[in-house]
Amino acid sequence: MGLRMDTSSPALSRDETRRLLEALMDNSLEGVTVTGPDGRIEWVNKAFTAITGFAPEEVLGQTPRVLKSDRHDEAFYRDMWQSLAENGRWEGEIWNRRKSGEAYPEWLRITALPDDSGRLVRYLAVFHDLTDLKRQRDMLLHEAYHDALTGLPNRHLFLDRLGQALRQSQGQGRHVGVVCLDLDRFKTVNDSLGHVTGDIILSEVAQRLAPLMRQADTLSRFGGDSFYLLLDALRDPEDAAHVAGRALACLSDPMTVRGEEIYISASVGITISPADGHDPSQLVRNAELAMYRAKDAGRNNFAFFTEDLGERVMGALRLENDLRKALARKDFVLHYQPRVDMLTGQITGMEALVRWSQPDGGLVSPADFIPLAEETGLILSLGEWVLEEACRQTALWSAEGLGALKVSVNLSPRQLEQPGLTGRTLALLERTGLPPEQLEVEVTESVFLKDFGMVSQALSALAEAGVGVALDDFGTGYSSLAYLKKLPIKTLKIDKSFVDGLPLDRDDAAIVTSIVSIAANLNMDVVAEGVESSAQLEFLRRLNCCSSFQGYLFARPLAASEFALLMARGGYYDFKDHLK
Repeated sequence: MGLRMDTSSPALSRDETRRLLEALMDNSLEGVTVTGPDGRIEWVNKAFTAITGFAPEEVLGQTPRVLKSDRHDEAFYRDMWQSLAENGRWEGEIWNRRKSGEAYPEWLRITALPDDSGRLVRYLAVFHDLTDLKRQRDMLLHEAYHDALTGLPNRHLFLDRLGQALRQSQGQGRHVGVVCLDLDRFKTVNDSLGHVTGDIILSEVAQRLAPLMRQADTLSRFGGDSFYLLLDALRDPEDAAHVAGRALACLSDPMTVRGEEIYISASVGITISPADGHDPSQLVRNAELAMYRAKDAGRNNFAFFTEDLGERVMGALRLENDLRKALARKDFVLHYQPRVDMLTGQITGMEALVRWSQPDGGLVSPADFIPLAEETGLILSLGEWVLEEACRQTALWSAEGLGALKVSVNLSPRQLEQPGLTGRTLALLERTGLPPEQLEVEVTESVFLKDFGMVSQALSALAEAGVGVALDDFGTGYSSLAYLKKLPIKTLKIDKSFVDGLPLDRDDAAIVTSIVSIAANLNMDVVAEGVESSAQLEFLRRLNCCSSFQGYLFARPLAASEFALLMARGGYYDFKDHLK
């Protein structure tokens, strides 16, 4: 097929040719801009206005900078003008800005137009809007890497992100967790209630799981009723177990779907890199195998791929579960270690130490459960109980005539971070009848790493009310003399690790002597912990500035009844029996 022209018609005049070209450009779907050699706009077509939102009268006489989006640097425009100068044309993708302020992408072709002598007289710019094209491309990319039903990343995107996480974790000591969650008996639900109901359930599961994810994590659906979780930068494998537990918990509430109340559970498998490997596909298989182990164990639970790791984590989780039950049942008791005046030998107070009472009559040391209580936040309720019980018992002993003993109670960093600590403590003292002067709170140097302003405010308020403040384990953590000056600390406690080497270890002797000297200069009392021999006690007494001591040389931590009996017998340590 060819284009037949009527050669009998007279040639077009210059004006007719110009009008024809203007009509062609004005009806084009592409935007057209004509500028002078100085870059000022002389003419635009209708498509220019449709795309940019600018009417001709708003841009005529202006330069194309009126469309500048600020998404490109000066080098971009410098290369553009260099190409126009050298080649007479430039073509490429550029971001401009509409009159509305919206930035948009366009494909732009600029051509330099010379006259017959070669002198530049015009620039012709032709462009088309790429917004719809990019939107369609983004939609295609999204569909290629996301699940159509839930909108979650699919297997391809999950494996890609997992590969990136594994590469970034190498050499950094971080763990990467892969969790496989498979709904229990979902096929039965799907077959009995229909695929529409099944799709609604799957979408609801995705919505419930999504809030459990951190920004660096990925929740994915591979297809069917299997969901995979990528847990990046885990501090400890136990963190993955906590996520799995929360995932099971969030699915435990019934779903109401099309008028039916449906209960859904899941089986979860967990694998951890680098312990279980570094290959993304292998880790996915590991998690799936662990998930089937969870199903074989009865469903609605989780299992680890590595048996040893799984046993350790499961042990910690069982301990946490037992700890929660023990708090509800109040399966805790306080033991009291006497604090003895270094000069008189008189018991002046005691440190309250919590023990976990077991059904068989045994006691669990705080070293075995306090770190877990700190991590899980259970320390808040446990610490509240310890504080009240210690104050209640001390007030009772005072009422029984055993003396105005001062009880020392440890406060955890988590407790110090809680608003209203001072108010709750003073209310507790009033409730138990213990004067503030008979309570001392012990803090460790780790509080220096917390919100120092909040810690200082809380301790100062307690001190103003008459409560004593002691710094425990001084010298073992983040000691700073500036903090001793800023905090209302009345007592320094020398850690047992420094007392152990006395008097033979020269370093320990020097450290203890320095601590005692610092305390004396700051008008603070000193308590030596862990005194177990007469030689240690004699060394401390010779320093003259050590106020009191506690340790097995005099008494281990005692049950309340044993401590009361000790006080009833006089509550006195006879130095003559031990010192020569």
